[in-house]
Amino acid sequence: NSSKISMAEKDFTVKCHCGRVRARFHYDKPSITAWDCNCSDCKMRRNVHFMIKADDLELRMKEDLDEATTLYEWGTKVAKRHFCKTCGILPWYVPRSNPDGIAITLSCVDFGDNEQSIPVEVKHFDGVHWEESFA
Repeated sequence: NSSKISMAEKDFTVKCHCGRVRARFHYDKPSITAWDCNCSDCKMRRNVHFMIKADDLELRMKEDLDEATTLYEWGTKVAKRHFCKTCGILPWYVPRSNPDGIAITLSCVDFGDNEQSIPVEVKHFDGVHWEESFA
């Protein structure tokens, strides 16, 4: 499953539907590998995401993240999901499978409408058995 997304710069905006929760992130790879995960959370949300380094995300909000979002944690509480309190969308999160990174929700990214493009490949990730995937 491949598609192309416009890309003219290396810094992009990621935001929720209403725009209350927003950030900029740096991405300098020539392509994006996004993951269609089947863990209990991603499966219910039909989440397709890709990973960036945590240091590459910069909040661009008028209020603190904790004020604008509802934090959802369960089980080990390693995964951190901040859903917008207004529209309910989750533009990015800290996944349990990669707690040192940030998972960016592909559909929440504004890549712009420039002529250059970056290839996007969507792969399946077995999030139900993620520990075995990293073994």
